[in-house]
Amino acid sequence: MDINKFKKVFAGLDRAYGQYTAGGSKGKKVDGVAITKRGALSDALWQNHLEGKAPSLGSIPIRDDNNCTWGCIDIDTYPLDIKKIISEIRKNKLPLVPCRSKSGGAHLFIFVSELVPAKLVVDKLQEIAASLGHGNCEIFPKQVEVNSDRGDVGSWLNLPYFNASSTMRYAYLDDGSSADLQQFFDLYDKYKVTKEELENLEIKTSKKQDSFDGPPCIEKLMEVGVLQGMDPDTPNAGRDNALFHYSVYAKKKWPDTWQNKVNDFNNKYMKPPLEYKEVTKTIKSHEGKEYEGYMCKTRPMCNYCVEPKCRLRKFGIKGDIEYDFTDIKKYQTENSYWYITIDKKQVRIRSNDLFEYNLFAKACFDQINIVLPEMTKKDWKARLTELAKNAQIEKLAEDTTLDGRFDEHLHSFVNDLGKAQTMDEVAYGKCYHEDGYIYFKMKFLTQYLDKQRFRGYDTIRTAARLRELGADQAVRKADKKNSRMWKIGAEAFERISKLPVPDMESEKEDLPF
Repeated sequence: MDINKFKKVFAGLDRAYGQYTAGGSKGKKVDGVAITKRGALSDALWQNHLEGKAPSLGSIPIRDDNNCTWGCIDIDTYPLDIKKIISEIRKNKLPLVPCRSKSGGAHLFIFVSELVPAKLVVDKLQEIAASLGHGNCEIFPKQVEVNSDRGDVGSWLNLPYFNASSTMRYAYLDDGSSADLQQFFDLYDKYKVTKEELENLEIKTSKKQDSFDGPPCIEKLMEVGVLQGMDPDTPNAGRDNALFHYSVYAKKKWPDTWQNKVNDFNNKYMKPPLEYKEVTKTIKSHEGKEYEGYMCKTRPMCNYCVEPKCRLRKFGIKGDIEYDFTDIKKYQTENSYWYITIDKKQVRIRSNDLFEYNLFAKACFDQINIVLPEMTKKDWKARLTELAKNAQIEKLAEDTTLDGRFDEHLHSFVNDLGKAQTMDEVAYGKCYHEDGYIYFKMKFLTQYLDKQRFRGYDTIRTAARLRELGADQAVRKADKKNSRMWKIGAEAFERISKLPVPDMESEKEDLPF
């Protein structure tokens, strides 16, 4: 198997990756364990993935420079008419390579022959997804910026061709049949685009209304019609939502005649039109109250959402709207953090602080320069309850936790500096072994950690971790005077992971993801 070609296609962030181990089934989706690991993907891991040796791999498309060479539309809808999607892709000459996801959904990949800004890929894919009627799907990269100085990483996507010889994660040929790995490479070579081609890619619609000044979702609904059953969960609610949504736009654009425009929209684009009493009910609700916000996250509007374009339109969404949280993750470490993607940028916050809306809002302002609207404690609690339903709990590999990484560095500190021949040498930075104990000075350990760019601990936390490992302070004569130092039992190092310390040249900061 050509792992070099596969590596090139799905190259991404080189300091972290994902691993997934399948479990049973949970509803319509496959349940399993997802782990984020630190370090570069080795050839052996790529090879194991293609050979079907668990766990399978996930790659993070966005790199430290906020560029990428690939992206993906993740369609998580069941059942899925993949032949219809392929037909739309090819009819509209979209440079996408569709693949079957591990759960039976679809991953629509776009590949670029050179590094391009992640924002460019995300914006184009969002527009493409909306044109296909899947504007509410996840887009990878999920972030357009990552704070590499803080050690943050973007979200990773499960890769295709796990167990390539008999995989269920295959690419689709144009007739809907499965493509083997070589055929996938052929599709990659055929459909990959240059930066210029991506920038100039036109997302074709049957009605190109460049002069339309409202949300793109309304423009699209006027094109395809608001059909009964567009919201499969509540068939009539979808049409009610669409009429309410359009009423907000009409009232902004035609303040004196908007009622007539709402009636016209119902008669012309509702298929079939809503009854007179339903339309009247919607109009009266708008007459009695001013609704500034659109129903962006409800069906059918979310299916055709193109947020970047909407923000630029005269009567589109504005910058003072409530921001959407598009990716919610909790990384379980000794001090758990939540990573929340807002406006395609990551905000990191501790669990305790997350419950205080003012602290969360401050974190958003400090980290990504976004001012959130005011919210009551009651409303924030309700919002958190909703967020929790979609939250991803992701385990970090042991070597990714602060304690695990400190232990690695401690092990290297003791071994890399060489054994002192006498206790006197401890005063000059070496570690002395005597009677089952290892003696060293805290200041030299601190200097070593700083040199390795490990700044996750202050001195107090370092001392606390040493005590957790069984270390204690001692006073011994070194260089002809009593000197305060630390001693730790040599057996403690049997409990310390001997994984190699990662190359810190590629890491600016040693903090959890």
